[in-house]
Formats: sequence, structure tokens, C-alpha cells
Amino acid sequence: MLAGPGEPLMAPSQESRGKGTWRVVATTLAIGSAGGWLLDACGMPAGWLCGAMLAVALAALRGVRTQMPERLRDATFIVLGTSMGSALTPNTLHDLQLWPMSVVILLVSVAASMYVGASYLRYVYGWDRATARLSSVPGALSAVLAVASGTSANLPAVALSQTLRQLVLVSLVPLAMLVSPHVAAPRVALLAGMGDAAVMLLAGVAGSMVLTGLRVPGAKLVGAMLASGLLHAGGWVAGRLDPLLMQMAFVATGAVIGSRFTGTRVDLLLSTIKPALGSIFAAISIAAAFAWLCHVLLDLPFSEIWLAYAPGGVEAMTIMAFALNLDPSYVSTHHVIRLLVLMLLSPLWTRGLLDKPQS
Repeated sequence: MLAGPGEPLMAPSQESRGKGTWRVVATTLAIGSAGGWLLDACGMPAGWLCGAMLAVALAALRGVRTQMPERLRDATFIVLGTSMGSALTPNTLHDLQLWPMSVVILLVSVAASMYVGASYLRYVYGWDRATARLSSVPGALSAVLAVASGTSANLPAVALSQTLRQLVLVSLVPLAMLVSPHVAAPRVALLAGMGDAAVMLLAGVAGSMVLTGLRVPGAKLVGAMLASGLLHAGGWVAGRLDPLLMQMAFVATGAVIGSRFTGTRVDLLLSTIKPALGSIFAAISIAAAFAWLCHVLLDLPFSEIWLAYAPGGVEAMTIMAFALNLDPSYVSTHHVIRLLVLMLLSPLWTRGLLDKPQS
């Protein structure tokens, strides 16, 4: 049975909610930590995040019970967002004047990738119109599943396509950054004192609650980042949270993504993976082309633009920007705007699909 919006691909059994839940969570985090350590030791950019995600996904596909509670996930996003706020700089504020044109190019890119992706799935692989369209929506898993539940779309195929999109992007971006000439230099690791860290975290919690109440996509992460960023911009606090805490947060985030494969049937994976990957790589290529156009026109760093245009979710792409020493505020702003526009315009994209059989 498929889970509701924002949950893993398959809903956890009643047993998993009982006595053994935290044992399963501990196992999930242990697997993620081992995978993260391995890729980090190999020198992979964002190794803790990517390694944890891949290790947990592989374990889940092999039948190992994996699970990340919603509260732990939300706490992780708040911690990451709080530390990201320290990355806001005067240069960020200076570049704000260029962002509106960048957003316009982004929206054209999104429209192009959705049209190409849906056409590819429908005409090359014969997917029905509802499943093809909803599988091609870039990175709005919760909203897509909510809309898909009211259509004749193949819900497991849509969920798996969207989850594969996240897995591929988080795995591919660090590899692309290895050969990119525009990767930012590592930031100076100034640690926040105990008092500043406590104030930052309290502000992060408050900011996440405000944006959650406003129903902003990625509210926990983005709200914490904005609140912490305001404190840093005003000079009230300085520094980042402890690197060990951040390392644990990266592992937890990777485990969240990887555990979405829990309960996935092998036959569904095999029948979906080839069409879905073709659609995903088409979307990534289109995003890269428009990102290069934006880079040429506005002279913004290509790596940041590509990550902001990548067809992934707010949290994953923003965390990836932070892990790769790119500007998380630029990336998160573009993804939030993209998801808000997608949710507002989704009735147009799904017009005629609601509760109707598809050819």
C-alpha cells in the first residue's frame, strides 16, 4: 500500500510502529553512517550525505527494514538550516538584484523539462497521460502524490519515478562538481560559541514553525535558515554549529532519502527504472542548458545555478549546496519559488486527468 504525501514509498507496517521502531531507526542510521564514512574516506564530495543515502537505499531494496521518524527528519532539517544561515554574506545580498531574471529563466526551464519528460514517457514507453505528466513534475513529491491520488495515474510508478529522481540527483551532483570549473572554495570553519549556538537553534525552531504555518515548501529547513541568517546578518551571532553535529545531520538526511525505497517491489523497480532514468536525465540536461544560459547572461556561478535549477526537492538540493560550499540561500530561494509555482499551476497541468481513465 502506498504511503501518503511526504512518507516513504511504501507505508510502514503496524509492527514497525511498535516496540521495534527505534531499533529499526538505529539500524538505519548505522547503515547510513557506514556508507557515509566509506564515501567520505574515498574523497567523494558530500560523501557523508551521498554514502548514507546509497547505503540505506541498497539495504532497503535488499529487504532490510529501514525507517526515519518524521520528528527526527524535521529536527535534522532544522539543525542543517540553522547552520546554513551562517553562509549568508554581503555578497549574497548584493546578488539579490540578479535573482528575478534568474527565476524567470528557471520557470522556462521547468516548463520545458516537464513537457519533454512527459512526452518521452508517453510516446517512447507508452505510459498513460496521467502517470507520464505526474512523473515528470520536478521535485515536488508530496504535492505530486497528493494530486496523483485523485487521478487514474499509476501511483507506485509515480512515487518510484520521483524518488529515483532524488536518488540520481544527489548521487550525480557531487560527481559533476568534481569536473566543474566553478566550484566555490571551502569556507572558513568558524564555530559558534555555546550561547550563540543555543540562540541560533531557538531561532531556527521559531523560523521553521512560522514557515510551516504559512505552508511554505521545505518550511523546516528554509525557515531555520532564514531565521539564523537574519541573526548573522544583524551581527547578533557568529559562526556555525559543531562539524560533528553537521556530519550526523548529513547522515540522517541521506537515510531519509534512502529509506523511501523500503517495501519497493523488485518487479516495479525493474519495469520503472529505465523509462524513469531517461526522463530524469532529459530533465537534468535541460536544467543544465538553461543554467548555462543564465550563467552567460548574469555571470552567476554555474554550479550554483545548476543546483538551483536541478529537478530535485528543496531540502535535498539546499543541503547539497551547503555540503558543496555553494550558496544555499540562492538555491533554496529558487526551489521554493519553483515548488510554489508548480503547486499553484498544477490544476492546469492535470486538467482533464482527475478521476478519468487514460489511454
